[in-house]
Amino acid sequence: MKKLKELLSFELSAPECEEIAAVLCDNSEKAVPGCMFITLASDGKARELHIREAISRGAKYILQPSENGKNYSETRNGVLFISVKDVRRESARVASVFFERKPEKIAAVTGTNGKTSTVEIARQIWTGLGINAAGIGTLGVITGTGREKLPGNMTSPDCLELNGILSRLSENGITHVAMEASSQGIDQHRIDGLSFDVCAFTNFSQDHSDYHRTSENYWNAKERLFSEAAPGGSVFVVNSDDERSQRICRIAADRKIRCVSYGLRSDDIKILEINSENSRRRVKVFFMGREFSFLLPLPGDFQIYNSLCAAAVCYFAGSNAGEIFSRLEELRPIEGRMELITRFNSADIYVDYAHTPAALEAALMSLRARTKNRIITVFGCGGNRDRQKRPLMGKIADMFSDVTIVTDDNPRNENPAQIRKMITEGCPNAAEIGDRKTAIEFAMKMLSDGDALLIAGKGHETFQLTEDGAADFSDGQVVLNMARK
Repeated sequence: MKKLKELLSFELSAPECEEIAAVLCDNSEKAVPGCMFITLASDGKARELHIREAISRGAKYILQPSENGKNYSETRNGVLFISVKDVRRESARVASVFFERKPEKIAAVTGTNGKTSTVEIARQIWTGLGINAAGIGTLGVITGTGREKLPGNMTSPDCLELNGILSRLSENGITHVAMEASSQGIDQHRIDGLSFDVCAFTNFSQDHSDYHRTSENYWNAKERLFSEAAPGGSVFVVNSDDERSQRICRIAADRKIRCVSYGLRSDDIKILEINSENSRRRVKVFFMGREFSFLLPLPGDFQIYNSLCAAAVCYFAGSNAGEIFSRLEELRPIEGRMELITRFNSADIYVDYAHTPAALEAALMSLRARTKNRIITVFGCGGNRDRQKRPLMGKIADMFSDVTIVTDDNPRNENPAQIRKMITEGCPNAAEIGDRKTAIEFAMKMLSDGDALLIAGKGHETFQLTEDGAADFSDGQVVLNMARK
């Protein structure tokens, strides 16, 4: 329970500012007597409808966007209306203060690709060291005892949901949390007000032009984690081999925050040598003044980068370097991330979440290094999302695959045939099979000894989104069902 005046970033003159807001709520259908209802709706009519419903259910405080760009309040019929010029920022602060209890260590990971793997690797390291840890992101909320999905399959939950999750995790004994910080989540201030011990950057490439419109807008959203959202006591961990890291390092210097890099060009955490040992990779690394050698069980050179990023996160959250690297050798496969589903006709079949040009290229290059015969790729692109990347991903699939099959991903409300047409502009010789199940089965029938099949784009997802809504669908399950026939 908090006094209202403690929640807000500005002072109210109304007497109600001394009363206690019992519950925070951003869904009018879930409003309860005495709660504060927060509305982010930009449409005035929709906002008014939500407010009326919340009040009818007993809401006592309304936090809403200001019509005149100023912070002010007024009481109407016993309800305190609090109007703020930046309702997203204010709601994040309110949520952070209201849900006071948090895990002792929190790390945020942003980047175009690698967020999910880095978060899950950090969680596995901590858990292996006997630390009660959790990961929050695309895979949901994962602890040592189970997993729960996030509402709407969001990478970064809204600020109320996120702060509530962190509070509940702390109450359940979780002391360390690694979480994904998506560009939309950062841009919409969902993570504002949190105290991060470590903020990490994996890489940057094209994605989300549907939301951010330009590459620079997309970058500015990610950069905001380091320039604004991260508190002064954080440590920044960045990929030295991505040129955008230099911008983060300059921000760190200006803010007098420690910035540590990892990669081939790093002086802090430097990759010295990579060698193949059967299906694993032997990695020699210089890590903060010491040399370590470890055998990484996860496929793909990109997982070496993710593992080192995760190792740095754990190290700067207080874990011992030697113990961290011993745990890296015991990592378990990450769901939907270059996940080996099965062998069929003496060929390996992988499912991967790669849905950007850079991620698809990294996945295919990692397969090329271990595949004796052909690489067959099945993939599509999501509807109502970044259109610019479709022909680029088609071109990458054509360049690095021996056989390409273009299929549907999550077409949502967009014409699936039009999406496939845009993809095949980059791979005109690709086969086109709209039904994803049929495409996967067609590809599996082509496999022979030494081949590899990559099914990309949906990874861990257990649904497919079409104009008819969400239907149960799992790439991995389709593979397993076909393999059993």
